[in-house]
Amino acid sequence: MCGILGHVAWQSGAQLAPERLTELNDLMTHRGPSSDGQFVEGPVGLAMRRLAIIDLTSGDQPMTSGDGRYVIVYNGEIYNYREIREELAAEGHRFQTTSDTEVLLTAYQAWGPACLGKCNGMFAVAIWDRREQSLFLARDRLGVKPLYLANDGRRLLFASELRPIQKSGLFELEIDLRAVADLLAYWYVCEPKTIFRGITQLPPGHYALIKDGRIDLTRWWDMPAGPARRVGFGEACEELDALLLDSVRLRLRSDVPVGTLLSGGIDSGLVTAYTKQATDQPVTCFSIGFKERSYSELPLAEQTAERLSVELVSDMMGEISAPQIDGILGAMDEPLGNASLVPSYLLFRLASQRVRVVLTGDGGDELFGGYPTYQAPFFRRLWNLPPKPVRRLLRSAIHALPVSHSRISLDYRLKRFVDGVDLPFDRGHASWREVLNVEGQKRLYNRGSLDSLDGYDPFESYAAAFAGSGAMPEITRLMQADAQSYLLNDHLRKVDRTSMLNSVEAREPLLDYRLVEFAMALPPEHKVTLRRTKRILKALARPRLPRDVVEGKKKGLTPPIPLWVSRDLTGYVRENLEGGLLGRLFEPAALAGVLDEHLAKRRDNSRLIWALVSLQAWARGSGYAA
Repeated sequence: MCGILGHVAWQSGAQLAPERLTELNDLMTHRGPSSDGQFVEGPVGLAMRRLAIIDLTSGDQPMTSGDGRYVIVYNGEIYNYREIREELAAEGHRFQTTSDTEVLLTAYQAWGPACLGKCNGMFAVAIWDRREQSLFLARDRLGVKPLYLANDGRRLLFASELRPIQKSGLFELEIDLRAVADLLAYWYVCEPKTIFRGITQLPPGHYALIKDGRIDLTRWWDMPAGPARRVGFGEACEELDALLLDSVRLRLRSDVPVGTLLSGGIDSGLVTAYTKQATDQPVTCFSIGFKERSYSELPLAEQTAERLSVELVSDMMGEISAPQIDGILGAMDEPLGNASLVPSYLLFRLASQRVRVVLTGDGGDELFGGYPTYQAPFFRRLWNLPPKPVRRLLRSAIHALPVSHSRISLDYRLKRFVDGVDLPFDRGHASWREVLNVEGQKRLYNRGSLDSLDGYDPFESYAAAFAGSGAMPEITRLMQADAQSYLLNDHLRKVDRTSMLNSVEAREPLLDYRLVEFAMALPPEHKVTLRRTKRILKALARPRLPRDVVEGKKKGLTPPIPLWVSRDLTGYVRENLEGGLLGRLFEPAALAGVLDEHLAKRRDNSRLIWALVSLQAWARGSGYAA
């Protein structure tokens, strides 16, 4: 795991000086405190910061191929590198190190871009061809590892994080208001957009060949989109059991200690259980809880740790100060409204005291149907049974329910459901994830921002995730869309940034591409029914995890945002809703009204308020000035 950075110039004098490359690379020291390196030659410069995980002594980058033609920097891990190495050795290739970097470089040398299809891992890779004077960039299937790009017509600059590009001084930086609209709608900026116009991201499952100023983009992997296969539930459970065990086994390959993150849920519990099964080494788990009992999963994590006989290292997140919050939000290279990044950061900080690698449970909800929204199609059909006058009365009664600041309260869920139930299938699903819809956003922006947005609807990005999945079962389409939008733009971004800020590598066994392809082809009833979510995962979990964990209600790493806004951090929130970047984009009175409405308990605006605070704190922390 590391951070990579590089440029290729196609005009004379557009090259970055080596010392400037070093300065920008050092902005990502947290991603790789073990070592650094760079390669500068002619029009190209490559740099990296390394967090040493495999082959600690001889795996440094940039690395040059044996024939001297190719130079690589890459961020991530190829988990099946030993198997690929054996295949290459059988073809006559020789190796000087035991690193996965050399395996990936040699695989590209032998097979070209087709090597990506053999890789089971997470990665963002750059390979310079010294003979052809061309650059190859690639990103893993699901976009676990980020890769930002900026092109001003004279040069291309790429990096693992946005900040080196922002601080390069090579590009005019202008806030992309479409990205702000995404943030207020969904808590995140939808790829390939970034918060800045002109800076983009290489899409997941794509590679780019860059030569003489031309960029040719190719999709090398796509999410399965066919009809469900015919397979019995018992057989499917056996297949999943074998796949998950092998996925965990591959992700335990490391030359440094590996732990797991353990919440009170099924996903991390199963990952920990299979970790215990796959290794003869002691397993250490890390968990964090909240003093507000309705939010905390720590008691369930303790039950799981006791059941599995693993060590649990935990901490309780008490009152958090405004400077702490501001420091975490400001350290993000791009704004993210998901408040769970705060406990996520603290959890990875806790883990960093003991290990350098952790396995997480990310992906289980999107692949195997863990969200209540996947049951909404069943409830939609029930909702449509009564006549319209009865439904109107029900809708009015639901909207009259008093506002609660408890975690994802019943009134909140019911109000979200009735607001989206009559919308078209895809937009209705997106609306249940929506923080603030288009009409609500229009009431916040000032006239200049509205003119710049020119009618942009954030749903356009979500709609793209539904494209091409028409042959899939309805519920599976929802999961696929979430995997390509919510998982990519929210969860994976949060985990990458908060883990790397603490110099910890996070690995996601449930996102092994074989598991993704397996899950997307499963009959939907093996995953979700009217009464049950995660049916197949729960079948694997029952003999392994406590009953309270398997049958309990999902909580996740969600902090008490409504209470933060209305009680603990009200002063900090109010200050952040005034002036700064927000003052240039929104009507001040409208922002004040959002907070006042929340404090008066007329509406739970905590998610919207936190998105706005995150944007303001990011702008201040990144040094951005409009």
